[in-house]
Amino acid sequence: MKPNQRPPQRPLHRPNGTADAQALLTRAVTHHQAGQLAEAATLYEQVLKRVPKQADALHLSGLIKAQTGALTEGVERIRQAVKADPRQPLFHANLGRLLEAAEQWEDAATAFRSAGRLAPLDPSLPRMEAAAWTKLCRQDAAAQALLRAMALEPADAGTAADLGDALYDCGRFLPAADWYGRAAALEPHRVLAAFNRGAALRDGGRIAEAAAAFRALAGRAPEMVEPLEQCMQLRRQMGDDGAALAAARRLLALMPAQAAAVRSLGSSETGSAQEPVWLARLARLEPLADDVVLALASRLYGRRRTAAAERAYRHALALRPDCGLALSGLGLARATLGMAGAAPAVLRAVRVAPGDAALAANAGSAFQLTLQPDAALSWHRRALVLTPDTVTAWTNIGTLRLEANAAEEAIPPLDRARRLGEIAGDMDQLALANSNLGVARMALGLHGEAVAAFRAALDRTPDDAAIRSNMLFCLCFDDQTDPVEVFREHRAFERHLPAVPAAPHAVESRDPERSLRVGYLSPDFQRYPGPGYHFLLPLIEGHDRGRVEVTCYHNDRSRDATTDRFQAAADRWRDVAVLTDEELDRRIREDRIDILVDAGGHMSRNRMPLMARRPAPVQVSLPLYPNTTGLTAIDYQIADPRLAPPGADALHTEKLIRLPGCVLCYRPADSAFAPPSLPPLDRNGRITFGSFNNITKVNAATIALWARLLALVPTATLVLKWRGLGSGGGADRRLLAAFARHGIGLGRLELRGITPDPYQDYVTIDVALDPVFANGGTTICDALWMGVPVLNRTGPTLIGHWGATLLDAVGMAELVARDDEAYLAQGVRLATDRAFLDAQRESLRERMRRSALMDEPGYARAVESGYRTAWRRWCAGLPAVAFDVAAFDVVDGEGR
Repeated sequence: MKPNQRPPQRPLHRPNGTADAQALLTRAVTHHQAGQLAEAATLYEQVLKRVPKQADALHLSGLIKAQTGALTEGVERIRQAVKADPRQPLFHANLGRLLEAAEQWEDAATAFRSAGRLAPLDPSLPRMEAAAWTKLCRQDAAAQALLRAMALEPADAGTAADLGDALYDCGRFLPAADWYGRAAALEPHRVLAAFNRGAALRDGGRIAEAAAAFRALAGRAPEMVEPLEQCMQLRRQMGDDGAALAAARRLLALMPAQAAAVRSLGSSETGSAQEPVWLARLARLEPLADDVVLALASRLYGRRRTAAAERAYRHALALRPDCGLALSGLGLARATLGMAGAAPAVLRAVRVAPGDAALAANAGSAFQLTLQPDAALSWHRRALVLTPDTVTAWTNIGTLRLEANAAEEAIPPLDRARRLGEIAGDMDQLALANSNLGVARMALGLHGEAVAAFRAALDRTPDDAAIRSNMLFCLCFDDQTDPVEVFREHRAFERHLPAVPAAPHAVESRDPERSLRVGYLSPDFQRYPGPGYHFLLPLIEGHDRGRVEVTCYHNDRSRDATTDRFQAAADRWRDVAVLTDEELDRRIREDRIDILVDAGGHMSRNRMPLMARRPAPVQVSLPLYPNTTGLTAIDYQIADPRLAPPGADALHTEKLIRLPGCVLCYRPADSAFAPPSLPPLDRNGRITFGSFNNITKVNAATIALWARLLALVPTATLVLKWRGLGSGGGADRRLLAAFARHGIGLGRLELRGITPDPYQDYVTIDVALDPVFANGGTTICDALWMGVPVLNRTGPTLIGHWGATLLDAVGMAELVARDDEAYLAQGVRLATDRAFLDAQRESLRERMRRSALMDEPGYARAVESGYRTAWRRWCAGLPAVAFDVAAFDVVDGEGR
C-alpha cells in the first residue's frame, strides 16, 4: 500500500518550541494539503530546526521525502517520529507502508502490527500486516492477522478469500475451504473463491464434495474451463465415468483442442468394437506423444482396422525406434495384411525385450498368420517359458492345433487359456479362448458344448460379431435346439451391431430395365476351402453381360488359379479383405452397385456387419450358408420349392425367391478320377458305405442311425473321411468310441484324412450316406458326379433339405427318406438289391450333366430373372416380397 501522502485532518501536536514553530507547522500543513510539497518540505525543515523532535514535522516530512524519491530518508524520519511519539497508530501505519515500498517485509509487518495494537478497531491494519507476512511466505502469521481482520469485518468477502489462501498455503485445506466458501457466499460473483473452495476440498481428501463444488461452479460460470477440467478429473478418480465424460464433452465445447478432455474421452474407448475416435483426435493434437500414438495403434488393430494400425505403429516407431510394443504391433499388422516385413519386425521386438512374454507370443502370432506353424509354435513355447501363465500363448497353441485339423488336441490348451483368462480378468483373451473352444467342439460335432462356449465368450464381449456368427453357424447343426429359437438368435444378431445412420444410394438410374450392376461378396473366390468354385463360378461366368455387369468383392487374402478365373470373369474386381466395414461400404456405394449378393452368411470370414449397413439398395443372400442371415437389411434369399417348402418363409427375415430348377448349380472340378465301370462291392465282396462330410455334421443321431444300418447289413463297412481323421488322434478315438457304444466295432469302420483330389476316394465306396439333420451340400454333388448314389434323410430345417433339392434335381428323389425307418429300408435295399444299386449308379454322371443341377445357362437366367423382379420392385418403390421365378420367365428372360 502507498503511504498516506497528505497530512491527516486532525489536531497537530503542539510544538514544544516557540509559537513561531507552531505557526510554521500550520503553514507547512496547509501547503502539504494543497499539494505544494516543496514549500511544505521547507517549512517542515524550519520547524525541525527550532524543535528537532517535533513528531508531526518528522512524520510529515518523512512522507514528503518518500514521495519525492528519498525513500530511505523518509523511513528514517518516520522512525524518528515514532520514537518521538510511539502512541500514534498513523505513524506506525505509514512507517509500515514505506517499509513495504522498500521491500522490508518483516519490519513492515511489525509496524502494521504495532499500528493495530494502537488502533484495534481498524480492520485495514491487520490486512496490511497479513500482506507483508505473505510476502515473506509466513502464511501462518498472515492467517492470524486475517483472522483478526475478519473479527472486525465479518462480511468482508475479500479478506475471507485471502484468509482461505493463507490457510491453503499452510496446508490447512479444510479450514481454507470453509473461508473460501464464506467468501463465495458473501459475494457470489467471486468465482475464484468458489473454485479455490473446490481445490481445497479436493486436496483435503473430500473428493465427492470437491466434485460437487466444481460442478456447481460450472453451472454458475458455464464458460469457465477450469471447473470442468476438475470435474472431469475428480469424477474419473471417483469411478463415475459417465459424469467425467459429460464434463469432458462440455469442456471440448469450450476448447475443442483441450488435450486432457480428449485424453479422457479416449481412455473411455475400451471396447474392441468401439471406434477410437478420441484417441485419433488426441494423436492429432499431440503427434509427438508416443504413448498416445501407440495406444491408438493398438486400438486400431483390435478394431480390425489393420491398415490404419500399421501406419500408426510406424508413426510410434518414428518417435521411439526401440519400442518393443510398436515393433511387435507393426509385425502383427503386416502379417495380418499379408505385407512383407512382418517377421523382421517381431524378431527385432523380441531382441529389444528378450524377457517379455507378450512380445514372444506376438512373434508366434505373426508367424502363425504368415502360415509358418513350426516357427509360431516355437515362439509360443518361448512365451510360456518366460511366463507359464501367458494366456495369449496358450490360446494360440490351441488355435495352431485347430488349424492343423486336430480339434481334440486343441481343447486342453484352450481350456487352460480359458481358466487363466478368468483368473487374470483378461476379458478379450477369455472371450477368444472360449470362442476357439467353441470352434474345436463344433468341429468334433459337440454342438451343445460348442454353443455353451460361444455364449461364454459373448458374455464377455457381447458385441463381437465374429463370435456371434460362429455361434449362429454352430446352431444350424444342433439338432437339440428348437428351430424357432435358432431363428430368434439370428434375428438378435443385428441388435449387437453399432448403429449406422441410413445413407442414400447413388445408383445410375431407377430405370427398371437397364443393365444391372450386381456385386458378389465372398471369401470363396478360390478352389479351397469353400464351395465357391463349384457354385459361384458357373453363375458369375454364366451371366448375360448384356443384362448384368458383375463386380466381385474378394474378402480373403489368399489366391489360387481359381481366383484368377473369377477375376477374369468379373467386369470389376475388388480385393477387400483388409478394408474396414466403413471403407468397404464407401467402395460399394462408389461402384454404384444395384444388387449386392452375399455368399458367405455367418460362415468364417463373413461381412455380415457390412451387409447390415445396406451399401446397396437391393441385397440378396445366396444360401451357401444354411439358414437365414437374420438381417433385415438383406431383402431376399435365393431358394427353391424343395429347399424351402411352404412354411419355411416364417423362419427367414429375407423374402424367398424360389427358382424353378435348383437353388444352386454345380460345376465339378477337374480330376483324373472317374466313376468305375463296376461298383467297389465287386472287388471287395461287400458293400461299402461312405460319408466324406465335415464330421461336425456327424452328430449322435447320425451315428446311431448309421450304426443301425451297419447292424442290418452285417458285412458292410463304413468309410468316414474328413480333415484330421485316420491319424489315430482324438477325433478318431471319439468317433470309434461313439460307434462302439452302439455295438459297431473297429473292423467295420475305416477313417481317412482328406486327399489332394477330393474325388479320389469315391471310387472306393458303393453308397454315400448323407448325415441326418444337417445334410451335405458339396459332398452330395461330388458323390453323384463320381457315380455314387446318396442316401438322404430330410430334416426339419433348411440344412436338412439340401439332399431333397439336390437329389430331386437329378431325378433321385426315391433316395430321399422322410424318417429313420425309410432311411434304413433304402440303405438295406441298396446294400442287398444289386439291380436297384446298379440302376442308381448307371450313367449317373450323364444324368447329372443333363439335370437342373448342372444347367449353367438355365440357372444363370433364373437367377437373373429373380434379380430383375427384385430390381423392378425397388424402382417402383415397392417393398420386398416372396415370389417364384416361373419356368416361362426364365425362357423369355423377362421375369415378369
